[in-house]
Amino acid sequence: MTEYTSNRLLRFPLLGALLLCAALLPGCAAQETTRTGFLGHYQAMERDDKNKDSLVYKVPHQTTHTRFMIDEVAYIPGPKSDKDVTPEQLADIKQAFRDAAIKSFSERYTYTDHADIDVMRVRLAITGIDKANTPLNYATLALIGPVSNGGASSESGVFNALTGEPIAALATHTNANPINGGILEYFTKTGHAKSVLADHARQLRQATDAAQPLLAN
Repeated sequence: MTEYTSNRLLRFPLLGALLLCAALLPGCAAQETTRTGFLGHYQAMERDDKNKDSLVYKVPHQTTHTRFMIDEVAYIPGPKSDKDVTPEQLADIKQAFRDAAIKSFSERYTYTDHADIDVMRVRLAITGIDKANTPLNYATLALIGPVSNGGASSESGVFNALTGEPIAALATHTNANPINGGILEYFTKTGHAKSVLADHARQLRQATDAAQPLLAN
């Protein structure tokens, strides 16, 4: 580095911080929508009009489902999922995703443990996790704010609990930002992953509503 360049970086600390962040960008979230095989009908899924990062399946049903049951969350990590997710972190994220799905579906449907013709079975899989680099975010906070985000990808489906007929499905990902993920979550390793997965659960519920004309409005 020349003396001239060094002086400019000293005179313009923000520029220096931005260059540092650029060098560290590979550590930022880089999830993508996956097709792991968890869902068996990808060919019938289409790009979501409201979110181009999402693949959705929603076919109007004559049967009106009023109740739902939900499986334990699966973890099928794709190639871009962090490799250093601890068992404790994974268990926490999986529980948060399941709890968010129960909360969202409970706004329109009744939870049950028993399969029946009017019961939906909700299946959830986390296919990618990115953790925020919290030490880096604290280091850059005073200069330009946090720079290392987290994120997650997921695949989820809703099926008739007796027949297995698909009702709705969603494959999506989110690389978090302050608006979609939150500010405080930059300072917890898994906060962004849990936040965006809660939004994925909401999107799945909305696709399920749209597949049932009597409940869509």
